[in-house]
Amino acid sequence: MQITDVRVFPVESQKNMIRAYATVTFEDELVVRDVRVIEGKNGLFLSMPARRKRNGEFQDICFPLTAEFRKTIETAVLGKYTKEVA
Repeated sequence: MQITDVRVFPVESQKNMIRAYATVTFEDELVVRDVRVIEGKNGLFLSMPARRKRNGEFQDICFPLTAEFRKTIETAVLGKYTKEVA
């Protein structure tokens, strides 16, 4: 599955660890919104869209099934984020 578009929306707040939100389009047929770029202890990483369950825990709404596909998404989004903030 090819990524055909990535849009990144940087967040200016220093209060939280979220640095940006992203929208990723796959093969001009599927759009995933609210992918978050997070500043962690070991650098930037992605957090997939999630919802809060009744017990207060979060559950991902969508997510890659393989490590290889997760890496593909991370590379595309973090690459675009780096260009946007430079």
